[in-house]
Amino acid sequence: MAFQSDFEKRTYNYLRLAMIAVLIMLAVAVLREHIKTVSDCWQGSISAYYYTPVHAVFIGSLVAVGACMIVLKGKSTLKDVLLNIGGLLAPVVAFVPTPNPGSCWSEEVVSRRAAADIANNMWAYFVVGSLALLASLIIGLTSKGKTQWHRKEYFGLAASSLLWLAGIVWFWTSRDAFNQNAHYTAAALLFGAIIGIVVLSALGTRQLPVTGVQERKVFTGFYGLIAAAMGVILVIGLIARESAVLWVETALLSLFLLYWILRTAEQWRADKDTTLEPVDE
Repeated sequence: MAFQSDFEKRTYNYLRLAMIAVLIMLAVAVLREHIKTVSDCWQGSISAYYYTPVHAVFIGSLVAVGACMIVLKGKSTLKDVLLNIGGLLAPVVAFVPTPNPGSCWSEEVVSRRAAADIANNMWAYFVVGSLALLASLIIGLTSKGKTQWHRKEYFGLAASSLLWLAGIVWFWTSRDAFNQNAHYTAAALLFGAIIGIVVLSALGTRQLPVTGVQERKVFTGFYGLIAAAMGVILVIGLIARESAVLWVETALLSLFLLYWILRTAEQWRADKDTTLEPVDE
C-alpha cells in the first residue's frame, strides 16, 4: 500500500507539471507567431490565434488543460465542482472558435467558416462526454468502502451533468447562436471557475503541525495576492472591454500559471514530509 500511495502521489505531481508545461507551450507558440508577423501586431485575443499557425497548439493545449482539471480531485465539494466545470468548458473554448478572426497573422491557416468544424467536433465531444458522465455515475453507484461516493460526489456529478445538458440543448436547438456565442460563454465561465479555484485556495486551510503553520501562511498569502490581482484585472477588463481582451486573458492565464506552479511546489513539499497532509487541489 505504501508503494501504491507513493505511486499515486508522483502521478498527481507529474499531472500538475503537465498542466504547467502545456500553458507554457501555448505562450511560446503565441509569442513566436507574434515575432513572425511582418507588422509586429497582436491578435485581439488569445482565442483569435485559432486562425493562425498557433491553431494546433491552441486546441491541444485547451483540451489537455481541460483533461487535467477534470482528473485532479478537489478536497472540498465546491473546488471539485469548479475543477470539473472548468475542465468541461476548456475544450468548448477550443472547438468553438471566436467569431472574430482578427487580422494579425504570419499566415492565415484556417478558414473563417468554421461551422462544419464546430458541428463535427462538438458532436464527438458531446458523445464522449456523455459516456464519461454515465461511467462516473456507474462508478459512484457501485463504489464501496473507502472509495464509496457520498453526497458531495453526487452533487458534483449533478452540477457537471446539468451544465453538459444545457450545452447539448443549446447546440441542438439553436446552432447559429451556439456557433456565435458558445466560445464567449464557455471562456467567461472558464475564467470564473479559475478565479474561484484560486480564491478557495487562498481561503483554504490544512491540518498541519505547529512547525508547518508559517509555511501554510506563506502559500495561502500568495494565493490571496493572486486572487486579488485576478479581481483587479477582471474589473479593468470589464471597463476596457474589447480593447483589452488579449491583455486581460494573458494576465489571467499568467496568474493561473503562477498559481499552479506554487500549488505544485506546495504539494511537492507536503509529499516529502510524511507529517504533512497532502494539499487539496
